[in-house]
Amino acid sequence: WGGSTAFIVEWAPPSRRGFFGSFQQASVAGGLLLGSAVAALFSSTLSVEAMENWGWRIPFLLGAVLVPVGVYMRRNIEETPAFREAEAAAPARAVAEPAGSSNFALAAKAAGFTILWTVSYYVMLNYMPTFTQKYAGLSRSAALWSNTLGLVVLVVAIPLMGALSDRIGRKPLLLACCVSFIFLTWPLFYLLVGDAGFGTVVLVQIVFALMIAAFSGPGPAAISEIFPTKSRSTWMSVGYSLAVAIFGGFAPYIATWLIGATGSPLSPTYYLILAAIASTLVIATLRETAHTALR
Repeated sequence: WGGSTAFIVEWAPPSRRGFFGSFQQASVAGGLLLGSAVAALFSSTLSVEAMENWGWRIPFLLGAVLVPVGVYMRRNIEETPAFREAEAAAPARAVAEPAGSSNFALAAKAAGFTILWTVSYYVMLNYMPTFTQKYAGLSRSAALWSNTLGLVVLVVAIPLMGALSDRIGRKPLLLACCVSFIFLTWPLFYLLVGDAGFGTVVLVQIVFALMIAAFSGPGPAAISEIFPTKSRSTWMSVGYSLAVAIFGGFAPYIATWLIGATGSPLSPTYYLILAAIASTLVIATLRETAHTALR
């Protein structure tokens, strides 16, 4: 993730880094959308037995189509101008991203920046179909279709938010997302509990999609702009990956554990709110970088 994000942002026109960078995260959401749509389609058309016997293999076969694209990109795309300039200005060993206290500090900021981002993805986009089946009364296919519709909104909204961040700055959108999660997560989850119905679930997921888009649009550019070019790819990857592995990857388990420990299906909101507070504290310390040159 870090290498591709740095690559896109460094190739982008200086005044449109938010818009171009947003397509990194839009592609992530697009992958989730395709997976959710295929699962929803198969859940609606195949029996459970057929899905378990052979249906689950089809998404993997579809994914194989992308292999030639990845090979072509790996072999033919050049390094970014920003990286070549950094390489020319420093010894080769320095361009290899030296370890140092400043790099560790920036990676820690990147990790804090990412906490809400990754937790919201794992809870709202991965865990939510399970949650809506168990606590909102939806069937498996209905839960997958509602998740798919929310992802459609997310994929469309992310580039729009990225473009908006090029005009008004990264921090206003990032902080708006954090504040929205702090104050709206519990009420929105409350609407889901019980026999919410398909329409209510879709509406809630669309609202969450717009909230996540407010972070995912400017997010790739904003996190890239924290780092100097010579250390951007490696140390951004370190910070981002640690946050995803620790806070995001365990989010569905933590949500399930919280419900079991408290007996309340609303308890996953506490984890989301704490994640939002943590990212708010980090983002508040960052300088606005939308209209400054990459270092």
